Amino acid sequence: MKNHVLKNSGIALGLLGAALIVSSSFAQGFMPAVRFPGVRKTLPKAQVSTRMSDSPTYTYTLLSYPGTLDTQGVGINPDALDGDLYGQSVTARPEIKVVGAWFSSDGASQTGFLARVFGTKSVRETYDLLNDPQGSLVQQPYSINDFGQIVGDYYMGDIGGSYVFHSYELDGDTFKPLNVPFANAVSTFSPAINNTGEIVGGWTDSAGNSHGYTLIGDTYTSFDYPGGGQIQLYLSVNSEGHIVGSYADANGNVHGFLRRGETYTSINFPGAVYTASTGINDADEIVGSYCPTNQCLQTGGEGLQGFILKNGVYTTFAIPGEYATALASINNKGVLMGNYYDTDVNAADTANHVHTFLATPTL
Repeated sequence: MKNHVLKNSGIALGLLGAALIVSSSFAQGFMPAVRFPGVRKTLPKAQVSTRMSDSPTYTYTLLSYPGTLDTQGVGINPDALDGDLYGQSVTARPEIKVVGAWFSSDGASQTGFLARVFGTKSVRETYDLLNDPQGSLVQQPYSINDFGQIVGDYYMGDIGGSYVFHSYELDGDTFKPLNVPFANAVSTFSPAINNTGEIVGGWTDSAGNSHGYTLIGDTYTSFDYPGGGQIQLYLSVNSEGHIVGSYADANGNVHGFLRRGETYTSINFPGAVYTASTGINDADEIVGSYCPTNQCLQTGGEGLQGFILKNGVYTTFAIPGEYATALASINNKGVLMGNYYDTDVNAADTANHVHTFLATPTL
């Protein structure tokens, strides 16, 4: 069986919560940096079940870390194409930056990467490895801002049945530990960073309860979804400090949420049995994923679909014919970054793969 070590088994950017399938052994080395022939394929037009009047059509770019068949993107930089960013005298190239992880061929190792994507019609990509040298072999960068600051985490085993993660911030060439100072904290996970340098993420206490946190300057502040909801993986924060994420209620049902100041709003795709919100841009456009049926949950994501929430209207986004689609991030140009899964990632074979795509609006 192929065992992805990503904390949610590679599905839905949070569908399985904090569950992590860890292989009993790690790969002894990495595959050479060569592109597999035929790994890139043309993506069909995404299906939209609830169209808005200004819904764009998209052109697609498939991202694949060289030498691997499994690539999962998580974060995209907010502005991408702006030349004069927040008054900074910079000369920006037309590029989009994506952070995520790639997997070894046996699914036993997980390595962070930074991808730079240039152009849309004629696309050029470059890839860099991205791992904290103080961390483990299981690493995941989550978020990047327009100044190149990156945050992520790595897996360090489990204590009393609770998975332990430590986070980092990468600024330039310097990795800085990023762990909450709260009493009884055993794990810090899933950080995100915006263009003001504010960081949000999650942490787990010794009783196994998960919470959110913000880091502004040197000040950590913990938060919980009202009513005791357990904060899930994959949070996001825009330049206004508006936060999206997901929480599990007392019955274990997962919902998305938006936090603006101290006001929380639950996000639930109409009729869905599961909703996870994973990305937000400065216009408060939100992306995520939802399960339309219980079968989707029972099968580990079969039929999972992405969504865009704009001005109170939900739009479905899915790659037709694929096992599952998840939207991870949206930038200020409306460029979507997500992943699709071609077969059941929990199936007892090695034919299942995860692929990262960019969807760039053409209108």
